[in-house]
Amino acid sequence: MAHLWIRGEGGWGAKRLNGAAADLAGIAICRSPEVESNPASRAPARLIRVDAGAAKIWALIAPNDAGVRVNSRPVSAGLRVLADKDEIRVGGEVRYFSTETLAAVEPFPAADRPVYCGRCRQVIEAGSAAVCCPGCNIWYHQRAKLPCFTYAEKCTFCDHATSLNSGFVWIPEGD
Repeated sequence: MAHLWIRGEGGWGAKRLNGAAADLAGIAICRSPEVESNPASRAPARLIRVDAGAAKIWALIAPNDAGVRVNSRPVSAGLRVLADKDEIRVGGEVRYFSTETLAAVEPFPAADRPVYCGRCRQVIEAGSAAVCCPGCNIWYHQRAKLPCFTYAEKCTFCDHATSLNSGFVWIPEGD
């Protein structure tokens, strides 16, 4: 699940990007004094999710003359495909895009072939409680009788912490 990091009074906070699109709330994008005086003509920057098979790709769409920059570079042709930890800046406002996900127990989605647990090697049944490791995308059982994901402190394959409330590994630094 992608997030947009926003700096508030208490520091950086992550806003989950749900759905297929999100406005960059709190960032005024005005191309000229005439546009600024007419709020109806403002063209906001938007984040758009594109599903490319199993991958979820996010893009930033903004008018060419809006002054939006990603990693200090202008958004060419009004479109920029985002990568993890990209800095998005308009004027003095800064946001960071992140693709980091948190470990969460969820119903295992149906698959076209058997998927085996990363720890016990038993088949994970569709709809059963499971966790997909955020570090390597290996699935594990996670229920009372088979707590495979939280069995050890780290993932068997990638050393990602297996605590279900460990929080984000990466948080933006500075202003």
